[in-house]
Amino acid sequence: MAEDWHNAAPPPPGWNANQITSSDVWDFRPRRAPWPLRLFKVAAILTAGSLLFSFNLYLHGYLKPSAFLGGPATTPATSEPGLIYHTGTDPTRGRGPADAAGSEPLTDYPTPGREEHDAPLGQPAPVPATSADYAFMDTGDDGQPVKYDPCRPIHYVTRSANQPTAGPELIQQAIAAVSRSTGLVFINDGATTEAPSEQRESYQPARYGDRWAPVLIAWETTAEDPRFTDLEDEDTILGVGGSEAVSIGDTDYTYVSGHLTLNAPGLQSLLELEGPAQVRGTIEHELGHVVGLDHVQDPTQLMNPSDTVGVTTYQAGDLNGLAILGQGVCRPGV
Repeated sequence: MAEDWHNAAPPPPGWNANQITSSDVWDFRPRRAPWPLRLFKVAAILTAGSLLFSFNLYLHGYLKPSAFLGGPATTPATSEPGLIYHTGTDPTRGRGPADAAGSEPLTDYPTPGREEHDAPLGQPAPVPATSADYAFMDTGDDGQPVKYDPCRPIHYVTRSANQPTAGPELIQQAIAAVSRSTGLVFINDGATTEAPSEQRESYQPARYGDRWAPVLIAWETTAEDPRFTDLEDEDTILGVGGSEAVSIGDTDYTYVSGHLTLNAPGLQSLLELEGPAQVRGTIEHELGHVVGLDHVQDPTQLMNPSDTVGVTTYQAGDLNGLAILGQGVCRPGV
């Protein structure tokens, strides 16, 4: 965090600036472009070696497209005192003073409790069917998933450069879907010029004021992210999403900010070949990662790491997981 960013508010009780640390990497969940579309465009045959390579990428959170072009559509923590930042898949890896090698103490943080209410702002929509086909990005020692605070809104901004004409509407629809499924309230703060970064800071007072930075949505080009190529490339990725969690004292980890980046050229091609629903599904998938869902190896679920043709919105397993993620507790001290 830049040294010239300062917070005029005094630190709240229980905060120790010497124990405020930040880890260096974000945990992203990329999504790959549909194999059927790549096969359709280049008339190639998927080899066993390619399948093995893709499976290894799944283990690292990469999402790829459907395996069948035109196939049948499916209907529908232990923490140190102070503020600890966590960006990995295991909350116990939040860096405290003893294990924060290479990190520097942070003295800037937002005034806690901004826009906090006494109760959740919304409730998840009823799930259509019970399903255990979901997984969480982060869980604590008690096995409970890390969640956003449901008692305050989640703000988001969009860097609109490179986005397709339908981009704003598709983002709005995807946000509505994740909000309905979790009960979390999202507020659109409009446009930003902030460039995405894997080292993005969750607190940027010079740009966003005295609050946690809003979730950043950005459309990127191949020049910005070499993984974001057009659909002809069998290794292309459609999107990447994730969030950062913090813990104060002995409280559970809470997500405070996140961002998702979208493959502008790849999704433009997907839009032309498969239509807006498939692109909206990709955005919903990445928003699922932002609020805490991980991949599942079930091709009928939207959170499968492959962009399955016909699966364009959250399915039963996704919805059960999202409903759980929307039922966090109020965190006025964060």
